[in-house]
Amino acid sequence: MKNSKKSAFTLIELLVVIAIIAILAAILFPVFAQAREKARQTSCLSNMKQVGLGLLMYAQDYDENYPRADYWDSRPPLNPAATGTFAARVNHYKWPAWVLPYTKNVNIFRCPSRTRDQVAWDQNGEYKGDGYALNLSLSGRPINPSGENPSFLGGTLAGVQTPADTWVLMELRNQVSFSYISSSGVLWPAALRESWTPYLMPSGIPDKNNAPHSDGLTFAYVDGHAKYMNVKAFLALCPTSASYAVPPCTFRTNAGGGSGFNTCSGNPTPSYVGSWPFWGLY
Repeated sequence: MKNSKKSAFTLIELLVVIAIIAILAAILFPVFAQAREKARQTSCLSNMKQVGLGLLMYAQDYDENYPRADYWDSRPPLNPAATGTFAARVNHYKWPAWVLPYTKNVNIFRCPSRTRDQVAWDQNGEYKGDGYALNLSLSGRPINPSGENPSFLGGTLAGVQTPADTWVLMELRNQVSFSYISSSGVLWPAALRESWTPYLMPSGIPDKNNAPHSDGLTFAYVDGHAKYMNVKAFLALCPTSASYAVPPCTFRTNAGGGSGFNTCSGNPTPSYVGSWPFWGLY
């Protein structure tokens, strides 16, 4: 008669199997997380390029002028369900409304790795927290229906000497970049390395909230191409205070929100030595 007793795993064998599974999980889970983030980075870079090209097409259709961040105009909100005070107005840092006819896709104005300000989206249809910032010092901004703070480069494609080196869009929590206003009302870039370093590397290492893509972020350039850049590479393109004299201002990267405005005025009028083409300082 055959022995019908079934063999079973011993406790030690089960523990060995569990240990092997735990080791594999510890190895593979970070790899999966990195793969997911790499996919989001690729998506973000693709979005940035499409928006950058849309911005370039807009400028070519409007005598090489960039869309101003404040146009004092009315258009359907990017979020059709938005009913807030600024939902249908383009003067509340909603430059994407002018580029949308060229991109035909409202979903590409955001980075999938960033967290959306849901209140701003629900109330006013604004891409804030997860969107891209227009280089305000490059475009300029109207301050009422008949006046404006012009760009130090004139606010046109013609004013940009090296389009392949100068950024026009970047990942930022706000819809526009922080800028300085000279005594004559001209906008200059907040390019200081001493300002950007605490924002991007507050503890000496890249901040994942502000530089979510493998310790870096994405940019679109004036010529229409887009590029990923490591935080340290970005900071190397920023002039220090020894090369760029600006008004003593509190640097704000969440401008237009609870922390303050998107510009700062004062003396001296910005001046620089050397060449910093990334910021249009030729």
